[in-house]
Amino acid sequence: MLVLFAGDTLLAGDKSSKAAIEETTVSDESWSFANLWDHTIFYDNEENSFIQKVTFIGRFHGQYHYVDSDRGHDDDWEERRIRPGFKFNFLNDFMFAMEANIRGVDDIHGEYLKGWDNFYLDWKPSKDLKFRVGRQKSNTSRERFTSSRFVIPFNRSRLVLQSTVDKIMGASVFYNINDKVTVQTGIFSDLLDGKFQDFEGSGSANALLKLGYRMNDNTQFYLDYWWADPKADRGPETRPYAHVVSLNSLNEWEGYGLQTDLLYTSGAAERDGQNTWGLVFMPWYNITPKLRGVFRYQLASSNSDTGVSLQKRYESRAVTDGGGKQGRIYNAFYAGLDYQFLNKDRLKLMIGSEYSNMSGGKDDFSGWTHFAGVRTWW
Repeated sequence: MLVLFAGDTLLAGDKSSKAAIEETTVSDESWSFANLWDHTIFYDNEENSFIQKVTFIGRFHGQYHYVDSDRGHDDDWEERRIRPGFKFNFLNDFMFAMEANIRGVDDIHGEYLKGWDNFYLDWKPSKDLKFRVGRQKSNTSRERFTSSRFVIPFNRSRLVLQSTVDKIMGASVFYNINDKVTVQTGIFSDLLDGKFQDFEGSGSANALLKLGYRMNDNTQFYLDYWWADPKADRGPETRPYAHVVSLNSLNEWEGYGLQTDLLYTSGAAERDGQNTWGLVFMPWYNITPKLRGVFRYQLASSNSDTGVSLQKRYESRAVTDGGGKQGRIYNAFYAGLDYQFLNKDRLKLMIGSEYSNMSGGKDDFSGWTHFAGVRTWW
C-alpha cells in the first residue's frame, strides 16, 4: 500500500517509516507534556462529505556545530528547520498539504517567511494510484527520499546534497504495480521560486523515474533516475547535473538496520564534463528502547579536481585561509547517538561527530565537525 503524509512519499514495505507516520487521533485526555503531540488534529469527521480532517503539522530542528579543521574553525547555533503547516483531507480522495519555512531568530530582517517547503495537492482515486501536483520532494536517492524528520545523522551525505534536488514544482504519478513493485514518475521545473513570487527565467525541464522493489518484509531496493535539460538555465531549485542515478536500499530488522546508496552523476552547466560517483553505508542499532546509535561512511570521487565540494553549511564556513573548497575525493565518517523522549522520532536529543577529508584539488581539507541538537515534529 502506498503511504503518504505531509510532503514525503514512502513506498510500500518501508516498515519503520510507516510506523513513524501513523496518524494521530483526537484525544479526550487532558493535556500534558506526554500527550501534547496527540492534540494536532483540529477537525476529524469522516461523515462530512466535504472536509474530513484538518491537521496541524510541522517540525523544529535546532542545533549547534563546531568545526575544527586544518583550514580553520567555525561554530554556530542555528534554528535549522522551523516549518509549521497544515494538512487538509477533503472530498474523500483529496489531500492538500503546505509547510512554510520560517526564518530563525538570528536570520529575521523584517521578513519571517523564507519560502514554502511543501505546497501540493494529492488526488488518490484508488489505494494503488495517486497523483500529486505542486512543490514536492524529488525523492532521488535514499536520503532525499527520507524526510528530515527521520534522517538519523544531522546532515545528509555530501554527494546527495551536491547533486540531488530537494523540493521543486512539478507533477508526479505514484503507482503500486503489485505487492512488491512500485513506480513513481514525474516532470518538474524551477520556473517558480520557493516563495511563489519570482519567475526564474524560462525554467529548466526535469524528469524522474523511481522504481521500488520489496524483496521481503525487511529489505527494499530502489532505482532512481533524475534527468535535467543540460542546456537550460538553472535556478536555485536545481543542480548543475544532467543525469543522477541512485541504487539504494533500506534494510530493517528487530532493533537494527542498514541503509545503502550508490550514486552516479554526470555534470552540466558549470560542471560540464565532470562525472562523480559516490557510496553511502549507514548501519544503526537500538541500544535501548529510547537510545539509538548510528554510523555512516560516505565516499565521493570525481574525474575532476573540482568535482566534489565541501559541505556548505559547516566545512566551507571553517575555511578561513582563502584557499580552495573543491577536490577530487571526499571521505567522511560519522558516529552519533539520539535519545527519543517520545517514540517515532517525535522528540529527541542528538549528538554526533564526523571526520572528513578532501584531496585532489587546489587545497586539501581535513577536520572534525561536532554536533548537538534537538528535533521534534508533529
